[in-house]
Amino acid sequence: MIHYRKILVCLLFVAALLFMAGVSARGDSLMPKNVVPPRVETTALRLMHDLKKHGFEVSRGYFKLYTTKDCDYTFDKIRTCEGNNPAAPYVTFAVPPWPEEFVDDKSNLWGPSPEGYNDIYRLDPREAIVILGRLPPPAAYFGEQTYLFSRQGEIDMTSNNQTYQAIVKNLPPQMLSFFFAYVPGETPDDPPPSRFQTFSSLSNPINNVVIERQSHVAFNQVRYFIITPDRRMDAAVRGALARISIKEKDIFTEPIHSCMKTGLERASDNPSCMKFGLKRASDNFTTIIRYAQPADGGKPGTPSDTWRTDLPLVVLRVRDTKREPLPYNSPLVLEDRTAVSESWLKDDLGYLLAAVGRRWGQPCATDKCSDRAGSFLDLQTPPPHTVGPDCMEAEENCLGDNWDTAYQINGPNSLDKGEVYAVAGTLGTETGNATYVGLGINYGEKFLGVANLSDEDLKGTAKRYRKEVSHTGQFYLYYFTRDCSGLKHLTDGNCFELTEAMIPSEKHVGFSVRDYIVPGTERGPDSSKVLPSMIMQLQRP
Repeated sequence: MIHYRKILVCLLFVAALLFMAGVSARGDSLMPKNVVPPRVETTALRLMHDLKKHGFEVSRGYFKLYTTKDCDYTFDKIRTCEGNNPAAPYVTFAVPPWPEEFVDDKSNLWGPSPEGYNDIYRLDPREAIVILGRLPPPAAYFGEQTYLFSRQGEIDMTSNNQTYQAIVKNLPPQMLSFFFAYVPGETPDDPPPSRFQTFSSLSNPINNVVIERQSHVAFNQVRYFIITPDRRMDAAVRGALARISIKEKDIFTEPIHSCMKTGLERASDNPSCMKFGLKRASDNFTTIIRYAQPADGGKPGTPSDTWRTDLPLVVLRVRDTKREPLPYNSPLVLEDRTAVSESWLKDDLGYLLAAVGRRWGQPCATDKCSDRAGSFLDLQTPPPHTVGPDCMEAEENCLGDNWDTAYQINGPNSLDKGEVYAVAGTLGTETGNATYVGLGINYGEKFLGVANLSDEDLKGTAKRYRKEVSHTGQFYLYYFTRDCSGLKHLTDGNCFELTEAMIPSEKHVGFSVRDYIVPGTERGPDSSKVLPSMIMQLQRP
């Protein structure tokens, strides 16, 4: 008896090898060679075969990392690095455009891609993007999310736009160019219609907790993701996956709603509504995967480092142009977020910085250092409105916001006159508000993340003051300056050198704090209950 299924699987595997050989034969140095496990490759080819058999158009892209070294490429195109995380380089993909899709030099932003592949894409209202592959080894966080990247139009910066005016009052002037930014024109002599950056979230992210709750385990497992604005495409892809014996519990859909903040009626002038389509005036999108603080440390040669190098994932574009789409007309509902209120620690945080001032011989005038210490800005409690649907309404750049974390920022701050910055705040992993904390250091003029300290680096850094201040175990305390030499007796070794390789002379430093995922929940903390970190400028003795 002939085992036709086994023969088909063998033929598909041979096709996979031929596909990879064809890619290599092109000699395209920009094409990463994603090391896809045979099981995943065979499944991908079976899925493509099934979809094509049922009349769908299918194309295949590839995955790549967005690292600090790619920033110059991005900055040259859009004048910002969007606050990347150097400790957890983002994973993104590039896909071939549809034949009628508008493409320009801003269709590729996250580092070079080979010709015919773009990491910024438009969405046909009848398409789905399908990701399948092996998820990474265990870590503090894994999440996938799609963003509206830019939109054709003008930013209303007049006094009539009360939201804009409220944001302006709360942001340092130097930050306005990042939070309200146009996509630079293609040519100075014949500029195209204006497009502004919004980089705003479109859904509740699919993260490791969501995956574990549905399929019982996430890390080191093969899982399937569907990104689509079309309910019919979601059903079609799920049907194709079922026909090749993929279990329903292992499939996750990220629906892109037609409008973020309205019901069934789509208003053409509603800024929260998507402009799907492939024309120049259509919205464009990008998808980011975050993978942070792997349990094995992430050093070269570890399984997590190998995963980032191999990127054992496949991405497909699928569409059916023979029927009308069935959009997600209900409005996006962001899931509720909870948090343990940290307000009771506010006085102790002030006392901590006052104690630092005394130790340095640069005392504060008040017992809580209110004359010297400044607060970080909570980006998610309006204003500013740095949460996806609100960003669209305010025509604001959300900088890749994420409902899985609470964001705070501070800066820009000068560096070249002997400044030492003491940065202190609550540590979410100790207060019960985070499973992972990142303190980011940014090159202010480029909004480039140059370094990151995790909760593992920050834990216990305020203990020197436990005899003077209560609850120091709930806080972190770290120092930042050009030169840490000779400061150990004042910093207890918790000092970070901001070299000119990171931040050039006469440039500025900014800081960010990110608290990811409240334990026992699927989302980040309610930022209004998180005590903002504080910063105090000291002078080198």
